[in-house]
Amino acid sequence: MENNTVIAAAGTSVSGVDNLYPNELYKVPEEVRKKSSSAKPELAEKVAPACFLYAVFFTFCLYRNASGIAFPFYVAGTIGFAVYTIRRSGISWRGEHIGAVTAGLLFGISNCFTDDSRIILMNEAWLFVLMTYFLLSVYFDTRRWQFRKFLGNILGLTFGSIGRMFSFFPDAQAWMEKHRGTKNSQACYVLAGVGASIPLIAIVLILLSSADVIFRESVHVVFGDIDGWDVFCCIFWSSVMFFFSYGMVSLLDSRGLNEEVKDHRKGQPIIAISATAVIALIYVYFCVIQVVYLFAGYGTLPEGYTYAQYARQGFFQLLFICLMNLALVLTGLGFFRESRVLKGILLVISLCTFIMTASSAYRMLLYIGAYYLTFLRIFVLWALAVIALLLAGIVGKTLKNRFPLFRYGLCVITVCYLVLSYSRPDYWIARYNISACLEQRAEDTEMGRELDIRYLSGLSADAAPVIMPLNGKMERTEDDWYNYYITRHAERAEEMSLRSYNFSRGYVKRMLAGGQGYN
Repeated sequence: MENNTVIAAAGTSVSGVDNLYPNELYKVPEEVRKKSSSAKPELAEKVAPACFLYAVFFTFCLYRNASGIAFPFYVAGTIGFAVYTIRRSGISWRGEHIGAVTAGLLFGISNCFTDDSRIILMNEAWLFVLMTYFLLSVYFDTRRWQFRKFLGNILGLTFGSIGRMFSFFPDAQAWMEKHRGTKNSQACYVLAGVGASIPLIAIVLILLSSADVIFRESVHVVFGDIDGWDVFCCIFWSSVMFFFSYGMVSLLDSRGLNEEVKDHRKGQPIIAISATAVIALIYVYFCVIQVVYLFAGYGTLPEGYTYAQYARQGFFQLLFICLMNLALVLTGLGFFRESRVLKGILLVISLCTFIMTASSAYRMLLYIGAYYLTFLRIFVLWALAVIALLLAGIVGKTLKNRFPLFRYGLCVITVCYLVLSYSRPDYWIARYNISACLEQRAEDTEMGRELDIRYLSGLSADAAPVIMPLNGKMERTEDDWYNYYITRHAERAEEMSLRSYNFSRGYVKRMLAGGQGYN
């Protein structure tokens, strides 16, 4: 096929205009021909090899390995792949993006230092948010974007990349037609050969591992146990990640997301004022009660209630109210025209929410003092602290419309979650609960509260530095949960390979090797 479409017809018309030179061939201009085709051969040449290497690296690091030492290398590889594709697109990224990249690396490192599946899952979720934010802020002008716009484009980038997963095929075909017979075409054949060799290499590894025990042990050190199903899954996930990453690069390169920011503040403020004024009055009355009864300890409680009983209830309801107030204030700021009266009411609601947050946190602390720690109770306290910081940003947005609320909120949540991620909650749960129980037993054996041994036995290996030294110090009736905890984590520690080594599980393995373990 000729590079330029040729229309050979004497006296014919092109695009409704008579051909002024009927004896000459009409050639469609190159720029028109390019616009008429959606294939991008230059993109395949630029990023397809990098997408292939990234897909293989992704599978090597993460297959059956969400918390091993390979995870931070995967994060570093993801950042490197993103920076490479950005530079190949001719875009320069600014120093302000270093914060998101650094936080992503810290989350990656955190994953191999914790055995808590909840922390690991949240690390991965927030890492995805940070990486998509990084890409969006590099490829688009996001200075005026707010939460709704970012959320919509994060979802748009994710599902749009899925929609473009197979755009590689027309791009590759166009590239091969363009470079047919040239030296560059050989690179495509080499890439195809390398891709075809992957399943062959996997089959060879399996067969040789079954043929020689020494070779099998050396392969096991790096990859762990592998079988035919693992080979299929690795090929499948490598293929999925190749097409997904290529689709994402294609979407970003074509700027396939809407970056226009519309002003949605068109609602009549009287509607919001009418809806929130009564709520604000109720909140003020409620906050007065909190100050008088809960914080100051004055006033007369309802019959049948002790102060401790009164204080230890309602924290989950207040947490929900605080979250609802965040949404309420953001709705008032984002969908209604500016009004001093409305701003005043929203400020009152925000200030009352501060008091409700403090009330909920105080109640939770009293509840923990009576019923010990759990992950949910720690998470509630963390969430309340984050809400208080976000409220400070919302107050700033209320007073100054140009306040960068989304970026402020992203920084607050990222920093606070890094603290939670590295704090290893299970360690503090075991330490607090066991020490509090032992102190109560030492003071009064009959009144000492029983340990929730079922909950303790389900803690992750993060709690091992507290639990394993209890060997021989627990009551005989509590030996079963201790042995169950040790057995469960000893099995997981023995299954680790070089790729999946986790420092928290590694501690258990070292302690067992040192002779500290079962009763």
